[in-house]
Amino acid sequence: MKRLVTLLVLIGVLCLPVHAKNAHEAVPDTSSSSTSFIEIIFWPFVHIVQPVFGMLVYPVAAPLHYAVDNGAADKAVDLITFGENRNILIYPMFNLKPGSSSMIGLCYRHRNLFQQGGYGVFEGHYYANSDFDIKLRYSKQGLFGKKLYGSTSFNMYMDRDNGYTLPGTKVSFDQADTTYSFSAQLSFPITESRNLNFSFGTEFVYHKADFTDTKDSVLDDPVYPIEDRGLYQSHFEIPFYANLVFDNLDVPYAPSRGQRFSISASYVFTGKYGGISADDFALAGVNRSEALKDGGKNHDFVNLSAFYQIYFFMGRKDQYVLSVKEGRQTRKFYTDFSLNEVMRVWRPENLVETLFEHRVLAFQLRFQGMWEMEKGGAPYSAFYSLNARYPLRGYSGSWMSPFVLGLSAEYRWPIDRLVDGVVFNEYAMISDKVNHWTKDKLYNSWGFGVRVRKPDMYLFRVQCAFHGRHGINLILTMAPEFR
Repeated sequence: MKRLVTLLVLIGVLCLPVHAKNAHEAVPDTSSSSTSFIEIIFWPFVHIVQPVFGMLVYPVAAPLHYAVDNGAADKAVDLITFGENRNILIYPMFNLKPGSSSMIGLCYRHRNLFQQGGYGVFEGHYYANSDFDIKLRYSKQGLFGKKLYGSTSFNMYMDRDNGYTLPGTKVSFDQADTTYSFSAQLSFPITESRNLNFSFGTEFVYHKADFTDTKDSVLDDPVYPIEDRGLYQSHFEIPFYANLVFDNLDVPYAPSRGQRFSISASYVFTGKYGGISADDFALAGVNRSEALKDGGKNHDFVNLSAFYQIYFFMGRKDQYVLSVKEGRQTRKFYTDFSLNEVMRVWRPENLVETLFEHRVLAFQLRFQGMWEMEKGGAPYSAFYSLNARYPLRGYSGSWMSPFVLGLSAEYRWPIDRLVDGVVFNEYAMISDKVNHWTKDKLYNSWGFGVRVRKPDMYLFRVQCAFHGRHGINLILTMAPEFR
């Protein structure tokens, strides 16, 4: 109940209507020679709460007011856009967190690269502990002059602070790893409308373990045998997958209507583990006199992933994305925020417009499952993570499990032409068996924030997420919520 009340308050503060001027005009004149009952009730809010609130938000509101008045969001997008057709984006990236997760980076996106319909992306990140990663991706629409879509990518990720979590728990250990991957995919539409598409592809993934770097915490216990799970051992994986997708969303990154459904299955061939020498054990402080070899089990596994998304648009407008004029009006309203205006807006006669005019409800149900070809043989990388990226934004740690089920709900409204406000609530469960779900493994998180995007391109999101009374998890990422 407390969580529901909190969410309602957040919606009340954040979800102010686009047409606030009309709401203001709808308020009757209650002035009289004597103090009314309503004025008595509102007095502490107007003369105590509002001034205190104003002092708290001023350090943020003042620069925000300046940025909005000067069109900083639109100018920032223009500043990082290049090319005769404005088809190139180059922008810096950063992630400021305690420890080695802090990073700086650069992203380069190029539409119509080499040919019409080609799209290239380059990303590079440098981390506080001198780790780095590189991502290259190229895709092409209308491949070979046919209704085909092809893509290829190369990734390299050096992570000496990488780790893994024991399945079904949050107990984690170090696993220094450098990962190389190369993938290729081909897809084609099944229907003339191109709403239904089928794709297939393969990938080569090589995990180059560096055992001697893992001196802080090394697992050597029969509860999770390192010889069978590929821990601290170099190995490769080759998945072959097929994917069926239905998508009739109105726009890709600011959807307000439509549905998206995807089901993907893959068989992953896993090579023999490289083993660990006795000298490496000694350097890591593990008491083993002999070298460790592959446990001999079949390491192959099967993945199944499915999700369903649906969007509902509420209001009388034709589209969710604001025009230039509407964006200017909305910016003015939000920067002129006052508690008095909130109270006027939330009068009963304006409540329907406040909650349901120009709003979007977004839902996603996701399932992920992994089946081993031989029990206890799949590598540690085969298990799914349940963490802050999805679907539990309120948690900074993670669980690992062969089966994950999650449900997310979001309430979105436009703050500016490129900015959405978001209030969300989500639940997730983990299980060691596909038919063994229990409420003891049910988790929840909720929160609010903003997402910055163009209709055809996602930029980033900033969100505050909570779970119970365990504090705040601040999220600043380029990854969309439902990806």
